[in-house]
Amino acid sequence: MERHTKSYLQLVKPGIVTSNVLTAIAGFFVAKSNHGFVVENFLGVVIGIAFVIASACVVNNILDRNIDVRMKRTRGREVASGSISVSHAAVFAVVLGTVGFGALAAWTNIIVFALGVIAYLWYIVVYAIAKRTTPLSTIIGAVCGALPPVAGYATVTGVIDTTGIILFVLLMIWQLPHFYAISVFRKSDYEQANLPVWSVKYGAKSTKVQIYFWVVIFTLITPLLTLFGATGYVYLVVMSVVNTYWLYQGAAYYNIDDDIKWARRMFGVSLVVLLTLCAMIAVGGYLP
Repeated sequence: MERHTKSYLQLVKPGIVTSNVLTAIAGFFVAKSNHGFVVENFLGVVIGIAFVIASACVVNNILDRNIDVRMKRTRGREVASGSISVSHAAVFAVVLGTVGFGALAAWTNIIVFALGVIAYLWYIVVYAIAKRTTPLSTIIGAVCGALPPVAGYATVTGVIDTTGIILFVLLMIWQLPHFYAISVFRKSDYEQANLPVWSVKYGAKSTKVQIYFWVVIFTLITPLLTLFGATGYVYLVVMSVVNTYWLYQGAAYYNIDDDIKWARRMFGVSLVVLLTLCAMIAVGGYLP
């Protein structure tokens, strides 16, 4: 029973669920700095997003089972390995989705519910097609990953204004160097699965250029939350320091012979940047 429970837990990809919930919470609290706190809204967006994303991840496991078996990193996934049947996984996805969309419908608003539907369909349909057909799949997939903070923000405000758009752009841009880095040190897996990600199509050197380019763009747009009054200057200072460190790490080791080591370094720093970004967005509206 313990093993089976663990298998179902892994099926929802806890890391993806957790990171998306964190960005949603950040969006919620940056909006709350100018609005009241409603417990039902908070629970609605956290539970709703967690379960909707979990459901989408289960569907992704089902759709990608024939790809997963060809990749060393994923061949042990529950549906791909047969430890959980497709029918059982499908039922699990329906239950999770019902709870998630039910929470969004009951405790948030129509905008947030619509964002949930868009993100869900984008991930299991648009992105699923893109990653099999185009090296632009990373950019296309980043759309659904950038919607949770907007959902968190819109839960409080009931609108998607300039701040909501900036949150979307920030999280979309952050994902590009993060996932391009993965594509470098997991290149052999993607080649085995015949997935045309950027590193497979154009090589590691070209992907490194993409990674550093998007880190620069992320650094340039981070101050927009302060410039438009959503956060204070503490956010700006902290994020400037973290972004400078990201830029430094990329530049200082850019010309090393080991592209995989460089990509892993950039990936590791990207996680620090994300956690710092979420924390500073969440509290940035309360600080000077």
